[in-house]
Amino acid sequence: MKHLKLGATQRLTTYRKIAISSWNRPVDPSTYAWVDLPVADAEAFLKSYVSEVRPTMTHFVAKILAHCLEKNPELNHILRQGNLYRRERTDAYVTTLLKGEGSLDLSGFTLPDVGRASLGELAKVSQEAVEALRKGTDEVTARTDKVVASLPALPLRILMRTQSFFQYTLNLSLRAFGIPDDRFGSFVISNFGPLGLENGLVPLSPYCRCPLMVGMGKTVKKPIVEKDQIIIAECMTISFTFDHRYADGAHGAQLMRLFQKIFQNPTRYAHIFGEMSSEP
Repeated sequence: MKHLKLGATQRLTTYRKIAISSWNRPVDPSTYAWVDLPVADAEAFLKSYVSEVRPTMTHFVAKILAHCLEKNPELNHILRQGNLYRRERTDAYVTTLLKGEGSLDLSGFTLPDVGRASLGELAKVSQEAVEALRKGTDEVTARTDKVVASLPALPLRILMRTQSFFQYTLNLSLRAFGIPDDRFGSFVISNFGPLGLENGLVPLSPYCRCPLMVGMGKTVKKPIVEKDQIIIAECMTISFTFDHRYADGAHGAQLMRLFQKIFQNPTRYAHIFGEMSSEP
């Protein structure tokens, strides 16, 4: 007995037939959200922050996200063999655009234990990491580039899946082979504002097992409502891509509400940024 009550077969247009033939059934757990936030208070806070290396908006966002994840630990997990395991610390991966001779390449670096580092410490680690990437002295990146350049796409795909299986599914360290542990951490940040992009939704990567991707757009003037009045303010669009296997919309909403609250009132939450800030 048929369990679905179906009507007549529908006529398929040319594009619809191509679309049906092109894609398999949905298997992507991505859940997208974004928010436009005025940046005046955040920029004033960063300008007043006293440290050896001046932190940027990327460090500011990373620090807030780490705090939000530690306040909402159900979003700071790793998925292994069908079970969610709490990460003991909150690392972040920051993508970095490298300019070569007539070419562009995307790389990045890890910010370890973001929740316990001060904003100034994150800025210093970032400066050293970016300098190493640009000089070509980052050993992990150099080794990765060499392997990727030597392999065609199919063997590289098999190698990446094998690495992911051993590192995450079996939870075996591959440091003996020069591969760092859990390089991408709890979340990835891509700041594409310098490229002139106002907004973008960063895709999840099946390779790195990272459940949260964050995009930062270019700061532009937008109308906002303040005290029931419409004003023009410099705003940044920040996008969030959540892995729906890790959490539900309610968990993501909790994180985003706390994120917005801190982003727009940094002096009120100055304690989470470390002890090196001064009053603006």
